[in-house]
Amino acid sequence: MIKGICHLSVIPLRSEPNSRSELVSQLLFGETYTVIEKTTEWVKIKTDSDNYEAWISFNQFAIWDEQFESTTVLKVFPFAIGLNLLTNEKSYLLAGSILYDYDFSDANFKLNKTPFQLSFVSGNNETNTSNTLLDWAHLFENAPYLWGGRTFLGIDCSGFTQLIFKLIGIQLPRDAFEQAEMGTNIDSLSEFKLGDLAFFCNDSDKITHVGLIIGDGKLIHASGNVRIDIIDNHGIFNKTEGKYSHKLKFVKRIL
Repeated sequence: MIKGICHLSVIPLRSEPNSRSELVSQLLFGETYTVIEKTTEWVKIKTDSDNYEAWISFNQFAIWDEQFESTTVLKVFPFAIGLNLLTNEKSYLLAGSILYDYDFSDANFKLNKTPFQLSFVSGNNETNTSNTLLDWAHLFENAPYLWGGRTFLGIDCSGFTQLIFKLIGIQLPRDAFEQAEMGTNIDSLSEFKLGDLAFFCNDSDKITHVGLIIGDGKLIHASGNVRIDIIDNHGIFNKTEGKYSHKLKFVKRIL
């Protein structure tokens, strides 16, 4: 079994071994995976965190041959800069990246026994670990929508909910219909509370969208951009367009 790691700030995951195929998700720095299949130009992988299967370009593949006891999710927004002190190469580490066996007391950590130094762009890791789910959600507000995206440069609805829950230590599946299988049903609008996930369906009753309840009859979700809209028993009401944009299926409580 061959293990791999995302050694770049972000790596696109494709539905097929073709650079023109659909972007279905992204790997963030430090996320690991198992190799399922290889060709001369593409590698099919299964992610370790959420068992997501997709293809990455062979020239972005890196073997993971180290096992560390200590891992931490990078809680810095919008990003930190990782500097390889041996080669002077620079990496931009996005919120949600994984760090291995690090020591922030001297701003150094080690990945594959190679020393890095972090320069924080926004805040620092210690203070940001106290951020709530809502705090993280608001930080992504106005990030552009991108099908398959998982960063503040572009993110989709389930990538948004997966990432902000990851930042508080909870791993969700990648897609909305999979996330809908978690938690317990909340039946009444009056019982909706901060942290609940609302799921929405199309005319065929298939789950196609997810958003985060933030209270006061509102939710935050990625649709065009990460935005706040009104939610009621019918669905999402877009004030800008003056109409409902999504039909409510049900609400689940994860926390």
